[in-house]
Amino acid sequence: MYKKILCSFILVCVLCFYEVNAKENFYQNNKEVILTKEEYEFISELYWNGYQDYLTMEEYLDLKNRDLFNQKVETRIQEIENHSLTRSTEVTTNLRNLKISKVCSNSCTLTLTITFIGTPTVKSYDVLGVRTENVTISRIDHAKVIGDGYIKEYDNPQKFNNGFGYSLLLPNVGNVKAVVTFKTSKGGNVYGSYQHTMRNTTENISKQYSINENGFGRVFDFTGTTRNIYDNAPGVDIAV
Repeated sequence: MYKKILCSFILVCVLCFYEVNAKENFYQNNKEVILTKEEYEFISELYWNGYQDYLTMEEYLDLKNRDLFNQKVETRIQEIENHSLTRSTEVTTNLRNLKISKVCSNSCTLTLTITFIGTPTVKSYDVLGVRTENVTISRIDHAKVIGDGYIKEYDNPQKFNNGFGYSLLLPNVGNVKAVVTFKTSKGGNVYGSYQHTMRNTTENISKQYSINENGFGRVFDFTGTTRNIYDNAPGVDIAV
């Protein structure tokens, strides 16, 4: 009888161990990042459901070490539907979503994400970036452009004392998303903008702007003829 009780106890302990372990190791990507279910859901909120595949160990440890997984994610979303048609008949953009999300402790981590639901006709250099008010940007991570079987990182933002911008070349694939992660101090506001080009252009031309509240999406103040290239889509903003 004693042996049976002992065996039953051991079996229960083993099952409990595997159950707890299964809960802890809810998901693992090919970068050796292991997420709990709660962490997996957090990444879906801060980025999107599926970004878990692209999450690096550096990104994970930064969130973990700053105890951000236990903080609340706040999000603002702007839907942009055929917006470029108000300025030009050369391109049909279809629906795309611009999202800015934040999670804060002593400082804030923010993500600015664009998601194309339709497929743009023109695939050239678009711009993604932010403007800040009363906050300081302490770090700008690589921007990522992701699509079907495609991922490319950019590490050359154009920096200003009140924000930054990335010039991103749209790939000829479906389900395109682009995202940049950055960190700020608290106590002000952050404005995000994504401007889609209505005709083919160059990277150098796409960088002809300053960061200004009177610019496109309240961020990009394009100069000269560059103002006629981009679609003047609305932006998003969030308090930090």
